Amino acid sequence: MLAEHQIPPVNISKLIPVFLKGIPASSGISISKCIIIEQEHSHNYEIRITEDKIDSEIQKLIVSVENLNTDYNDVVKNSIHLSSVVIQIIESYQLILNDDIILNSIKSRIKSGFDAESSISREFDSQKNLFLNSKDQLLKERSVDLENVKNRLLSYLNQKSVDYSLAQDKIIVTQNLTPTDLLKYKEQGALGIITEIGGIASHVCILARSFEMPAIIGVKDAVKLIKHNSEVIIDGFTGLIIANPDTSTLKKYKKRIEEIEEHKLKLGSLVKVDSRTNDQRVINLLANVDRLDDVKQALINGAEGIGLARTETLLSGLSKIPGEEIQYGWYREIADRIFPNMATIRCFDIGSDKFSYGIPIKENNPALGLRGIRYLLNNIEIFKTQIKAILRASVNKNIKIMLPMISDIHELRDSKKVISECMKELRDSGVSFDKSIKTGIMIETPAAVIMSELLAKESDFFSIGTNDLTQYVLAADRTNELVTEVYDSFHPAVLRMIEMTIKSALKSKIPLSICGELASHSAATQILIGLGVTELSVPPPLILELKNRILNINYSQASHLAKKIIDLDNSNDILQILEN
Repeated sequence: MLAEHQIPPVNISKLIPVFLKGIPASSGISISKCIIIEQEHSHNYEIRITEDKIDSEIQKLIVSVENLNTDYNDVVKNSIHLSSVVIQIIESYQLILNDDIILNSIKSRIKSGFDAESSISREFDSQKNLFLNSKDQLLKERSVDLENVKNRLLSYLNQKSVDYSLAQDKIIVTQNLTPTDLLKYKEQGALGIITEIGGIASHVCILARSFEMPAIIGVKDAVKLIKHNSEVIIDGFTGLIIANPDTSTLKKYKKRIEEIEEHKLKLGSLVKVDSRTNDQRVINLLANVDRLDDVKQALINGAEGIGLARTETLLSGLSKIPGEEIQYGWYREIADRIFPNMATIRCFDIGSDKFSYGIPIKENNPALGLRGIRYLLNNIEIFKTQIKAILRASVNKNIKIMLPMISDIHELRDSKKVISECMKELRDSGVSFDKSIKTGIMIETPAAVIMSELLAKESDFFSIGTNDLTQYVLAADRTNELVTEVYDSFHPAVLRMIEMTIKSALKSKIPLSICGELASHSAATQILIGLGVTELSVPPPLILELKNRILNINYSQASHLAKKIIDLDNSNDILQILEN
């Protein structure tokens, strides 16, 4: 649970400027007063109760769980900005909160004579220690989720709440932040975040980037070194933080903000400009969407289609997979809104770490378990329901089907067989659909890259998911701050995997797009185009900035540069060349 650190206002004019450096996690510049948010102190685990208090303590637990469930549901329901990744982590919080083993154990502790607060703290800390002592890095990382749920549940139990409105027009300085906290602070008008810990690819950082909210992470002792209510400059481009800036520094950064705003206005004039390099190579710019409102933003920013529609959004707040009619309505709405351009609908990319419905056992390592196409092929009825809904929505012939996490040719063939069966069933029922609908695959595992030449022969298109590809190539969890330096999409191994996939697609003459975060990275545009990529799919707010970079790139020069860079042996040298 987070609480405001109560420190009286200070006389800023007498303070010396403080310069801190962290990891830039979301670009942009903000200048404002800050609010210091500290973790609450540990709770008392030893509060005993008499037997006549047991029932009332159990009832307090039940009510607190119900209220927290309502809070999580409201966060998903009331925010139109949520990415599927963030929805999934909120769902994982709910899975922890409603876990029968945990709840029954808490009730047993209460019955043994401890109050609800002590019982919750003891049980969650016991579970957390099991995770922390695991050899599985993913489970260690998920111990943070347990801590977040515990603190929120204790807050509801003790009827404490955070006044998120205190962050209005403020920069938040804290040790760590959960996605739900960030959402609520954003709704109240927070202008930026500074955290002491966190990973560059964490859910909070991804959400901050989608909000275009400046964010800097990994700032050691930020809570101690930055005084409450002091004026702060946060530079999300460089990772520089300046507390108590002098007049000349303030003037310099205010001018930078004006220049950034002017730049954004100029970008608006690019909506109708064709996306092509200065030597006339066409680069198609598509949008990644999570919700229907994202399609509107994609059109406003000049997207030429939907490169990735994450269907997992449909699962938010539900305890089961939605039926065919609900899915059909959603897919049809996306297709209609983007028409006549194409919409690529990705089949459910889910697994036990995101949505456990239909998985018969609790997996020890869900990131390497029954997820993506493995899940779908093990739940054929769920798979067929989704395929039928997509096919029905394809009647205007502007939908493509994308299969997630393919790593084996048999997975592709089995999936295409399911699609053929669904087509036959619809045809026999007299239902119209696009009989020539294209089916492509996500390339996000090393196995898929190595087999890409074979896979290309049986696919209509490729889409490289650089987030998961980087994670699996380097064996580094992208949400784990302990391996932030290891998780590096500019690692030579990752770039060579991308090159290999591009060559396979070109050989079979099938389209290829990049839809991971690397697609929008400012340093990556030149090398991706130089390697032969002609489609990039990014969040709608990033389309015009990406187009602006493309207009200033020369494909011939980029191709020459890519050949030079692909032979380098470390990412530092690669980035030095790309950023100069």
